[in-house]
Amino acid sequence: MSKTRPRVVLVGAGGYGRLYVEALTSQDMGAELTAICDIDPNLAERVPQIRQRQIPVYPTLDAFFAKDSADLAVLVSPVHFHTDMVLSCLEHGVNVLCEKPLCLTVKEAAAMQEASKKTGKFLCIGYQLNYRRDVQALKRDILLGRFGKAKHIAVYHGFRRGAAYYARNNWAGRITCQGREVFDSPFTNACAHHFQMLTFLLGPTMRTACDIESVQAELYRANPTIENYDIAALRFQTAQGLPLLYYTAHPIRTEFWGPVGVLEFENATITYTREKPVFRGVMADGSAFDYSGVAPGADMQKLMDAIQAVDSGDPPLCGVEADLPHIHAVRLVQQNPITPVRSELVQPVHTDTDDFYCVKNLEQMLVHCAENRALPSELGIQLG
Repeated sequence: MSKTRPRVVLVGAGGYGRLYVEALTSQDMGAELTAICDIDPNLAERVPQIRQRQIPVYPTLDAFFAKDSADLAVLVSPVHFHTDMVLSCLEHGVNVLCEKPLCLTVKEAAAMQEASKKTGKFLCIGYQLNYRRDVQALKRDILLGRFGKAKHIAVYHGFRRGAAYYARNNWAGRITCQGREVFDSPFTNACAHHFQMLTFLLGPTMRTACDIESVQAELYRANPTIENYDIAALRFQTAQGLPLLYYTAHPIRTEFWGPVGVLEFENATITYTREKPVFRGVMADGSAFDYSGVAPGADMQKLMDAIQAVDSGDPPLCGVEADLPHIHAVRLVQQNPITPVRSELVQPVHTDTDDFYCVKNLEQMLVHCAENRALPSELGIQLG
C-alpha cells in the first residue's frame, strides 16, 4: 500500500510565490499542491499550471480552512500577516514553512513557537542558506571546535532595487503599512539571508543562532520615494562579545554586490563569496581547505526538507530559535536615525527595464569600511 503524499497549500502565489508553484508542479517534490490562497481573483487565468491542474484558489486562508485542510502550509505573504496566518495554520493542525522575515517582534515569535510546541506541528522559516548542506557542514565543524573561537566577522552584500521593486506592493520600502510595522529594508528583507546565516553559524547548537546584544548603526536613505533606509552599515556585538560587521545597500550601480565575507577564528580564516566553492579557508599553519566536496543541495532544498519533515517528524534546522537574533537585530537597527544621502552623491539612472537611484562609489566606500572594520563616519566618509 502506497503512502499518501503530503498535501500542500500555498498562501501567496504572486511574486516569489510563483517559484513555489513552479517547483511543486514542474518536478516531483514528493508532495501535491492541492490548494492556493491568493487575493488575485484572476490568478488561475494568469498562471497556466494552476489552470491546467485545476488547483482550487481561495481568497483567504480562513476560506480554505472552512472547506479543506493540508499537511503543510507554505506562506509567502507580507510580513505583517505572518503571525496571524502561522497561528491559524498551527491551530488547524498544519505544519508551516513561512518565508522570511518571520515577524518583527520577539513576542510574536515566542507566541508562534509556543503554538508549535502545543500543537506538535513544526514551524520552519525560509532562510534558504540554513538548508544548504555546505553551510550545515561548516557549522558542525565550528561546533566541534575545529577553528577555535570566532574573533571577528565582516560581510557585505547588496541588491540593486529600483522603481519596479518598490511599486510591486504597498509595503516595500515602508516602515509601517496600514498602521502595522513592516520595517522593509535591505537588512530586514532582501539582504537578510547572509546576516541570519552568520548568526546561525555561530549559534551554540545546530538549531540555534548566536544572540545579539547591541548595535552601532549608520542608516542612510538615497531613494527619496521611500520611507525607510536603503543603506546600512552595522556593527553588532554578540552575547559572546564578538564584533560582527554587516554592510548592505540597494542604491548601487551593480545589480548584485557580494556577498563577500571574512570569518576570522583563532585557528583559521574563512572567506565566502558567490563563487564556488562558496566557503574557503586557511588554517593557522597555512593549510587550505574548502567545502567543495559537500553538495549544497537543491535550489528549493527548504521546501524539500519541509516536505520530508511532514513524514519524518524531525523539523528542519531553520526554526524560530534560529531566527530570534535577526528579529531582535532588526528592531535594534530600526531604532536608529535615518540620514538622507547628500543630493550631490545620488544619481538617478534610467534603463530600458527600470529606473533606480545609485550613490556614487557606494560599493567601493563600503568595501573600504569592511576591510578596515569601520563604519563610514569613522573613516571620514560623509554620506549625509
